[in-house]
Amino acid sequence: MVLKDYGLFTPAAAEMADVVFAWLYNRIKGAIIYGPSQFGKTHVLTYWLRKLLSERMGGPVPLVIWSHQDGGSSSPGMLHGKLLAATGQGPIGQRRGTTISNQLVERFVQIACLSSDRYVVLVIDEAQSMSEREWRWLVQLHATLEGEKVQLCVISVAAFQFNDRPRTLALTGSAHVSARFMLHDWPFRGIRTPEELKFVLQGYDEDSEWPEGSGISYTAGLAQQAFAEGFRVKNYTHELWSALNTLLPANYSGPIEFPMQSITIGARQVLLKTAAAGSAWEQCTSFDAWKQAVADTGHTRLMSLVFIPGRSSKNAQTYH
Repeated sequence: MVLKDYGLFTPAAAEMADVVFAWLYNRIKGAIIYGPSQFGKTHVLTYWLRKLLSERMGGPVPLVIWSHQDGGSSSPGMLHGKLLAATGQGPIGQRRGTTISNQLVERFVQIACLSSDRYVVLVIDEAQSMSEREWRWLVQLHATLEGEKVQLCVISVAAFQFNDRPRTLALTGSAHVSARFMLHDWPFRGIRTPEELKFVLQGYDEDSEWPEGSGISYTAGLAQQAFAEGFRVKNYTHELWSALNTLLPANYSGPIEFPMQSITIGARQVLLKTAAAGSAWEQCTSFDAWKQAVADTGHTRLMSLVFIPGRSSKNAQTYH
């Protein structure tokens, strides 16, 4: 079994880090990052955001990343326990929810001390599934931390269609919630040009490592013979870009932006077949091979879901 345990760097990762850095520099209280499902938002949070922010800030970042799960929390204590776990520290002993809440406040104060400004950033992935009461509990937590002279910034990362700004999310709970956490927003973008695609594919050939600790790239480690004979994934940018466009839904009228799911799963399929083909690897890299690999990702169906024809594109405008 070949596991995917590497993080490809994308233009959107750098853009997200730049935007979040500007927000933190301006000490905002909250913002929304939104974009279609499977475009790579969680990938950036998992592999890149903390590292890129640390580089920009010149040191440790007071950052907590938490992924909200469907079903939510039935009490403030349950929510606070999940947030406490996201900080790397679980509840101490079997205690009541109020004590867990106190532990969370103490932990956030501790993290905020990484910054001379006593500032802590909570990034909530899959924020579109947050309930009204969970938002209100976050407002209460925000107020409690203000009493400890700590400012909490909540950055919500949410999945929406191309042409649908997160107005529903911004109105969830009350105007009070929106005023604290949702005055700023930024759209997370997919892969928009062949040049961006080539940059991503180059990661397989040069900037990844597999197996871990080997010092060799994913392409070299997986398709050893083909790599020795000159195979590089980035050299097939044209074939993959053409396949992504060819497999768009009929009468598609949305923007030309492609999800990382279609790219990474498709490229991985081609790589695996290339590795298994030995000296006959070139037959696995034709346009038809790339087209089949992209089709197998469900690309056409996904693109039909992330853009809904007839919905006003005015809702896609961005306000910072």
